[in-house]
Formats: sequence, structure tokens, C-alpha cells
Amino acid sequence: MNVNEFPFSSNPSVPVVTVELADFQAAGVRLDLLRLDRVHPMISGNKWFKLKYAFEAVLRSDCQRVLSFGGAWSNHIHALAFAGRERGVETIAVIRGDEPVKLSDTLQDAQRWGMSLEFVSRAQYRNKYDEVFLQSLRARYGEFHLLPEGGSGEWVVAGCREILSLCDIADYDLVCCACGTGGTLAGLIAGKPKGLAVLGVPVLKGGDFLYQDIRNILFRAGVDDPGGWELDLEGHEGGYAKITPALALSMRYFFEATGVELEPVYTGKAFLALQRKLSAGELAWGSRVLLIHTGGMQGLRGMQETLSKRLSQSRESS
Repeated sequence: MNVNEFPFSSNPSVPVVTVELADFQAAGVRLDLLRLDRVHPMISGNKWFKLKYAFEAVLRSDCQRVLSFGGAWSNHIHALAFAGRERGVETIAVIRGDEPVKLSDTLQDAQRWGMSLEFVSRAQYRNKYDEVFLQSLRARYGEFHLLPEGGSGEWVVAGCREILSLCDIADYDLVCCACGTGGTLAGLIAGKPKGLAVLGVPVLKGGDFLYQDIRNILFRAGVDDPGGWELDLEGHEGGYAKITPALALSMRYFFEATGVELEPVYTGKAFLALQRKLSAGELAWGSRVLLIHTGGMQGLRGMQETLSKRLSQSRESS
């Protein structure tokens, strides 16, 4: 898709590629990759689907201003800023942590696209939905639409359930996707046919709270939980944005075999979780698995040094 194409004006077309990996082939498991990273160069991956109907609602309203939350390398903030510029919507981001001397590349992009940045302490960020805090923001910026962290607002299920329509989902037994706030996974659950299993890999340590969060997202969207899904609570590799040598090695293996780059915060962890399930014999011979590449490649800019270190550590220990 051309970077200048008006976002959300048409349904995206993205490739599904069969991943030729020796360990999966030896186990008789077919692994395909749904490349949402190819949806749009700036509104990457699942963020396109998360923002699609939210922006439609904003553009129909009298208020053309959106406020949301994120960190210094947030894919959501990056996508929101670009979409806001393209659609003529004012965007504001509350950023976790004190303002640095030099902004991250992500926030430099966002600021260049016209987004206002509001830095708050980590303690204040934990209470970001407190009504007194939100009123102080309204006093400063005026009325706004509140979009939750990660973009998992009221429209997230409507958008993310469309992801599975990008491929012939009847071909698969299992769909695997990394999980941050749970919105994308909720959409996949809502849109899945009966009999398809869905595996979410939380990237946060202690992600069991997501079971209830995802059920709440489905409930608010008016969707009955169909079951047939689970979370791999051991796939976080130490916590959000943490990189272990095993993760770095797994990502390098994937890239060298396929030529497709993953990132370590989300899809890299989802792939490693599948590798471990394969090694444990939990993927049956003849299984057809779809891994969803949720994009977010811009965040790699802040993680290359750590990735290189972890890769060196994996080689030293082997």
C-alpha cells in the first residue's frame, strides 16, 4: 500500500505465506504467516484494524480530537499520530515517564505528524483513567475522545474480527497471536469459526488478568465468549519488551530461514511460544497453524542494541 493512500478508505490486501522451517516440517506441522506488517507502512499491523472504526466514529462526531496513552516506543501512538494527520484529527498522547532530553524516534515521528505529547510520571500513568486527571487534561486541551492504551476501545472487536477475513481461515486448526491489552485477541475470538482454536501469547509477565479483560472486551462488544481459546502465560520472556537470548536466537532463525523480520515485543514472542509447543509435542502431526504478524516494526529502532547483545549471549552459551 502506498504511504500516501488515505488510511481506512479501503480494505487492505496482505499476503499469507507458508513458512518453510525445518523443525515444523519434520514434525508434520504447516506454519503460515499472515503478514499484517504489510497492511500499511505507518499504520502497522493490528493497529490499522484497531483504529479503523474508532476513526469512523470520531469523524462522524462534533469533536475532532483524540487522546490516548503509551510509552516512548508505542506502536499505537505512532499509528494514531499518522492516522490523525491523514484524517485531519487532532491527536494527544499521554506518555509514560518524564520527558527525555531527546525524544525516541517513535515520538519524534509522532510530534512531526502534529501530535501533542504530555509526559507524566510512572506513578501518575498508573492512574491515567482517574477522572480528576482526565478533567485536568480536558481543561488544558479541550474536549476529546478517549482511546484506551493500545487502542483497545469500544470499536476494537469490530475492527479486529475482520483480520481473519484476510485469509481462508477454514484451512487452519490453530491461530496464534501475541497479546498486549487483549483487544486484537478479542477480535480474533469474536470472528473465529467454530472449531478453530486461538492461542494468545501475553507479552506481559503475570498476564493471567487478560482472561477477564478479554471476556470484558467481548461483553462490551455484545459478543458471547465462544470458548476455544487460551493464553500461553509462560511466553513473556521476563516481561514487556524484555529480550532473552532464546528469543533473539529464535528471531534470527526465523529471519535466516524466511527472510521475514519479526520484532521482539510481540510477534517474536508468539513465534517462540509456537516453537516451544512444537518441541513439547503439543502440535499434532498434520496441524495447520496460522501465526499473525501484528506489525510494529518501527519499534525495532529502539531495540537493536539489546537484540545484538542477547544474540551474542546465546552464541556464547551454545
